[in-house]
Amino acid sequence: MPEAKGRSGHDPSEQLARLQRLCRKRSVEVYRDQALYLQILRDELRDSTRQALFRLISDVDPGRFSALPESSRHRFHAAVDGLIQRCSVLLTVEQLMHLMMQMEEEVRRRQARLSRDMLRGLAEQQQQSSVTPAPAPEELPQEPSGSVHLSFNLPVNEPQAYSALPPPSVQPPSAQTPSAQTPFDQQLSQSENSEAGSEVDVLRSLFQLAGDALEHSTTSLEEEIAEFSGGNHQVGDHGLLPEMPDALLQWMDGLDQALSRRLRNLSHAVNVQMLRCGLAGTLLPVNLLEAVLRGQVETQSTATNLLRLRLPMAMGEVEQGVDVLCLLLRTSELEFDSHRLRRCRRRLHAHHRDLLTMVRQQRHWQRRSLDLEARSHWQSPTGPNPHPLTGD
Repeated sequence: MPEAKGRSGHDPSEQLARLQRLCRKRSVEVYRDQALYLQILRDELRDSTRQALFRLISDVDPGRFSALPESSRHRFHAAVDGLIQRCSVLLTVEQLMHLMMQMEEEVRRRQARLSRDMLRGLAEQQQQSSVTPAPAPEELPQEPSGSVHLSFNLPVNEPQAYSALPPPSVQPPSAQTPSAQTPFDQQLSQSENSEAGSEVDVLRSLFQLAGDALEHSTTSLEEEIAEFSGGNHQVGDHGLLPEMPDALLQWMDGLDQALSRRLRNLSHAVNVQMLRCGLAGTLLPVNLLEAVLRGQVETQSTATNLLRLRLPMAMGEVEQGVDVLCLLLRTSELEFDSHRLRRCRRRLHAHHRDLLTMVRQQRHWQRRSLDLEARSHWQSPTGPNPHPLTGD
């Protein structure tokens, strides 16, 4: 019995099941702390935004707001309160999960678009190379005797039989319609025997397969979004919270990115409202705000939840740029002003550290499981069991 217990303690399947049970318990705590963090954020978002706007208006031009008519000031406050209210409704775990799935869909669509652009560029390059006339055989430089010629083609009679990619289905010219045959296919069929044509053909097939896979994953992701938005999920249901440590850790990181996106959209909407009321003279685009959140743009020191950028503009011999000040709500600066948010963030960081340890354990036991599976396949006979030899 002790030996059986010792062997079961090193069984990868049992250890992975144990990590899954621990992750389920941990996911409930993570959900509770994340929901509490968002509740505190909803309660303090209005005051934090108003305080940041007061500092912004005071730094830019204190007399500009007081010069506005009273009706314009009331409309501005009502518009800002409406934006904050609409954003607060979306600051829940379920709504952030929905936004997180949309962000993943955007990434997949961007990758698919880049793949199609690369494929289009290869097609244009192939067309240009086919239009260029090939040099005459007598004009080709003669290689010295004993030289080695390297080619990308396989040194076999039928290279398609040894190719990892499926051969393209070729129809007779009578069966193809002019609309079904593209200019790229025509040029490809003409330069089929050249080395450049074979290289472009392989690259085209690779990018086409990658684009099809990305589009397929995007379609399945859209179905998941529709299923999630149509059903009422509760804590513990399959599909709401992951059951493995690595997936739960990725879920936490994705939720933080979705929250940052919500606050960025709110900041941009408030900046647009300030521009409409005449309280701001410039408006930074959303892409620039996203670059600031990612740390790709250097910023100037200013008050919390504000953004000061120095734009390089030739205004004269002395001034080498102009400072632009706008609103940008960030979770780190909101936590800096709120001890309640900092307390919740410390608990979330503790969960993050524990999940990192569980992820290392999960990867260790997954490698052990793959190793045992490979050994079992290696040691087990692949063919039918041979008949035992008898002395008859």
